[in-house]
Formats: sequence, C-alpha cells, structure tokens
Amino acid sequence: MSTTPLSRKEREREQHRKEIMDAAMRLFAEHGYHSVSMQEIASEAEFATGTLYKFFSSKRELFREIMIGVVEDISSELRPVFQSDADPLTIIGTFFQVRRAAFRRRYEYIKLYNIVGNGFGSSGDQVVDDMIAERQKMAEKNLIIQFTRGIESGLFKPVNVEVLARLFLDFCQTIVRSEATRGEFDDETIASINDLFLNGILAE
Repeated sequence: MSTTPLSRKEREREQHRKEIMDAAMRLFAEHGYHSVSMQEIASEAEFATGTLYKFFSSKRELFREIMIGVVEDISSELRPVFQSDADPLTIIGTFFQVRRAAFRRRYEYIKLYNIVGNGFGSSGDQVVDDMIAERQKMAEKNLIIQFTRGIESGLFKPVNVEVLARLFLDFCQTIVRSEATRGEFDDETIASINDLFLNGILAE
C-alpha cells in the first residue's frame, strides 16, 4: 500500500521534532531528567521556548514521544527475526543477539526510562508502559511458536512452552539491565550463558 509523501512543511516539522528530542536526550544524559527544564531544552535545540511548546506540551510528553520512538525502532529490528525460515534454535538464538545489540545501542534511553520510573520496571507513563507490555506479549507469542516448533520436530525437550518463553524473555531482560548498569559482558561470556540456556532444553 502506497503512502502519500509528506509535504515540505510536514518534513520540516518532523525534522524540528527530531531536533528537539535529540537535544532533550543530550541534556537528560548529561544532567538527568529531573534537572532539565523545557527552557533549557529549547535553548539546546535553538528554538524559542514558545516554539518548543507548539511541539510538546510538557517535558512528560517529550519523554513519552522519545520512548515511543525507541520502542518502535527496537521492534522494527526484531520483527525480521521471526520472519525467518531458519530452524527454531537459530531463530531463538538470533532473537537474543539482535535484541541485545539493539539495547546496547540505546543504553542512555534505558537509563532515562529507569530514572523517570524510579527503577521499578515502569516509566511512570501509562502510554509507554502499555506499549512496552504489548510488544513484550508479541515477543512472547513468537517465542512460544518457535519453542512449540522445536518440540514438535524433536529438537527440544517437551516442556511448558509458555513458561519457557517467559523465562527466556526474563533472561534476555536481565542481561540488558545488568549491562546497562554494571558494564558489558564480553561476547564469549554471553555466548556461554546463551548456550547454557538453549542447550539445556535440547532433546537428548
């Protein structure tokens, strides 16, 4: 289905939105979310404060749009993984690798998410949290399909696929949070941990 190209005015508006969000992230990363004002964001983006409010009504809305963009970008990177015709073990392993790489490129956003939400696994913004929960359910559903394929083909042990998918997502998330806050593991260690999980479900 074709889409109507944006007009020059619409392209300019989108570019200005991006410039504002990029400026906000630079300041959030340097000074922390709670210490930055809308006036400072406007100055960093080289816009008048009044112009900034034409794009975002509040710092909270600005945070929301930044997070929505991040979730969409990560989802677009993960989507092709489950469209592959590869075997289930390869697809699940690739999902882990692609997901980790996607988050590694966005640690500053993870830290912002945790700061705004006080580190309790919630951003404090219902729109963002609902969107993340929906994408998590989608990933869980796709993993269930792959684990089921693996069991039916005799590749995996016959275990509860729903529990398995949930545990694997928790495992992926634990790696991301640990690397974002405590430093990255070397690739050999990550490969060993991943193999330990996946090899543990392989059929004899």
